Amino acid sequence: MNRNLRYIIITMLVALVGIIIFQVYWISNSYDLHIQTFRNEVNTALEEVLNKETEETIIGHILEMQDSTTEPITIETYQITEQTVDANNRPIKGDLKDSMYIKQTDLNRIVGQVFQSLATIHPELPSISEKFKVLLEERKITTPFILAFSKNDSVFDLTGGTPAQFSAAQAIQKLPGINRNNEKVLAYFPETRSFLLKRMWMTLFASVFFVLLIAGSFFYMLAMLVRQKKLSDIKNDFVNNMTHELKTPIATVSAAMEALVQFDALNDRNKSLKYIDLSRRELTRLTGMVENVLRISTFEKQQLVLFKETFNISQILEETAQKFILQNPGRVEFRFDLKGPGYIHADKFHLQNVINNLFDNAVKYSGLSAQLDISCYRENEFVVFVVGDHGMGISKEQQKHIFDKFYRVPTGDLHAVKGFGLGLAYVRQIVEAHGGTVGVKSQLGAGSEFTVALPEIQ
Repeated sequence: MNRNLRYIIITMLVALVGIIIFQVYWISNSYDLHIQTFRNEVNTALEEVLNKETEETIIGHILEMQDSTTEPITIETYQITEQTVDANNRPIKGDLKDSMYIKQTDLNRIVGQVFQSLATIHPELPSISEKFKVLLEERKITTPFILAFSKNDSVFDLTGGTPAQFSAAQAIQKLPGINRNNEKVLAYFPETRSFLLKRMWMTLFASVFFVLLIAGSFFYMLAMLVRQKKLSDIKNDFVNNMTHELKTPIATVSAAMEALVQFDALNDRNKSLKYIDLSRRELTRLTGMVENVLRISTFEKQQLVLFKETFNISQILEETAQKFILQNPGRVEFRFDLKGPGYIHADKFHLQNVINNLFDNAVKYSGLSAQLDISCYRENEFVVFVVGDHGMGISKEQQKHIFDKFYRVPTGDLHAVKGFGLGLAYVRQIVEAHGGTVGVKSQLGAGSEFTVALPEIQ
């Protein structure tokens, strides 16, 4: 991994970690704000309930006093005329006003009753709970709660839960009136966290979604960078290998031409034919290399045109095998298991090249001698042929890449096995262009088995 790529990855990683930390910090602050808002709302609601309880109690006591057998409170209404004077101290008639009058004795009785109520008021928790629930629902707070009284750090008259829970009470209000014992009402909400998280779900979802989106983009970009780096390395190996492969026939032909001139081989017919045949074979090999590169280029531009005809694939397998036997006398052995003819409708030229590439790989990776097992059969509307060898085999990791362009199975020596890493890429493209599939089974040291399935002619 070069230095620039490493710097890019480190920068992206630092940015991603920074974004995640910021999001966590922002969500934490948002949660704290929701907690504080929740406490304010429930405290306000509880205070309002206690004030209403006090108000209702005092009014109730006054009404009871009015309805009692004692002297009722007299309230008289008068209609008076408001008068003012002008600059000369002459009276000016004003508007008529309504006015209420309460006797001093009655007023004293009311004030006394109010003070008595404030001194003795002590609302019941069931009544507080009922009114508290109504006010909370008006504020869209629907999470359950429990109530209790507290005095001198002791908790009593609980509506649920345990005294220890009320140490975390979210709402605390003093009892109204003349509260000589400093008695308080406590409200505890046991499911506050889940309630607030439900309130914040949109915020949490958006934050998590965008963090995951950014993280996913980062890892996808990282994977692409690594893949591009790998492709760059593969292409560099390809260029180095191709340079070596192209230089070999060129150097051979150059040497043959020089021999013809320098060693007077032109006057020796046998020597001339020998050098010319050598040059012809090297130029044919060079042409094949160039054609392999051009084929891949053609497929990338989607210019592949298939000229299909009907033929027996078993026959093509046998004919191609005979060519390899002639080219490698004594080195290659074929064992056939052809279960009848396999007729397909395909491009014969390209399918011959597919078989040739598979045979060529099997021979190249089998060492000094090669034994190939060839089978062909029909299965589920497909004609299947298998090319197996007993060579060096391919590891599980390498099997994932052998059909990629320019990829070559490492052999420890770049030029020990000839090729550009285009053969199997060509095989896959041709087979898939015919609606077929190609796969491999292999084990290191035990050989490989390539299976090609093509649609059977109907």
